[in-house]
Amino acid sequence: MSEKLTRLQNTLAEWKLDAVLLTRRDNIAWLTDGASYYVVERAETGVASLLITRDSVTLLAPENELPRILAEEPLPFACNTQSFPWCQSFNALLPAGSIGSDSPVAGSTDIQSRIIALRQGLHHNEQRRYQTLGEETARIVESVACRLRAGVTEWQVEAEIAAACLSRGIRPVCTLIAADERIAAFKHPVPTRRKLVEKMLITLGAEREGLHVSLSRLVHIGEPDAALRQHIMALANIHADILHATQPQRRWSAVFGDIVQTYQQYGYPDAWRDHHQGGPAGYGCRDWIVTPETQGEIQADTAVAWNPTLSGVKSEDTFLVTRSGVRALTRSDSWPLITLQRGGKTFQLADWLVLPTS
Repeated sequence: MSEKLTRLQNTLAEWKLDAVLLTRRDNIAWLTDGASYYVVERAETGVASLLITRDSVTLLAPENELPRILAEEPLPFACNTQSFPWCQSFNALLPAGSIGSDSPVAGSTDIQSRIIALRQGLHHNEQRRYQTLGEETARIVESVACRLRAGVTEWQVEAEIAAACLSRGIRPVCTLIAADERIAAFKHPVPTRRKLVEKMLITLGAEREGLHVSLSRLVHIGEPDAALRQHIMALANIHADILHATQPQRRWSAVFGDIVQTYQQYGYPDAWRDHHQGGPAGYGCRDWIVTPETQGEIQADTAVAWNPTLSGVKSEDTFLVTRSGVRALTRSDSWPLITLQRGGKTFQLADWLVLPTS
């Protein structure tokens, strides 16, 4: 029996529900340890659902989709199956009683926020998969970054990253590339035909088996000027302070208060207002964006991806929050790092990669 399934079934009474229906891709992947019922790449929901009661699980799928799902997707618990014609819906198969659903179904209760909260805390196997994914995505981005030369377009960089990801079963769900002045101009620089002259920001959000990682890297052809060096050092200190504040059992809202204070400490009191700062990750690029109003406490073994920014620079990696500290997931052994100390712990943040001018 899956520990996550048991936890979900035990929660039904607390939620005063007879059953829950999971159709969203993130929740299916979480419950099944990586199954994917999607056909359309960018769809939030899949083509099949899992109906969970207090003592059973039923896979609901169209007749034309069921064979592949049963043959190729993981299902780590006993499961009944019910199929229906592709031209009909599963509504007739739903039981009577109170049903919670993570996607719109007539007469159901919206439980998506509760499911996201239930997903917090990654077990050992998930942590192992996460570490492998983080290392692979870091190597992909950094390998492309190391080969950059003046004249390459943002589109070409995106294409190289996408090809390397897809060949490893990794989906690049968010690729942001900014050359030169676009780094400071836009917080979410969707790639364009703009050509690299001197500097580039590469951001990748990637997913495999439901788990998401995020990272950003900065590249400069020739030595960055003093202002850019000062900005990245200040930002690394801000990021280190945020990571040091991210500890199990602390409230997310308290960490956000620390974020505001650390920007002020390093001379940028209003910079936190320019862009969101990130939040917990796992089976979503961000499970939620942390704000002053965010409820709840940080759970041990939760992934987090903070992304503090200053003008022209960004610091972003995915970390695992443990009881003994945070551990970087999106790391290789080939990128220059800024090493800082906080409370007896060491934090390493990505620095500029300086490439030769010729």
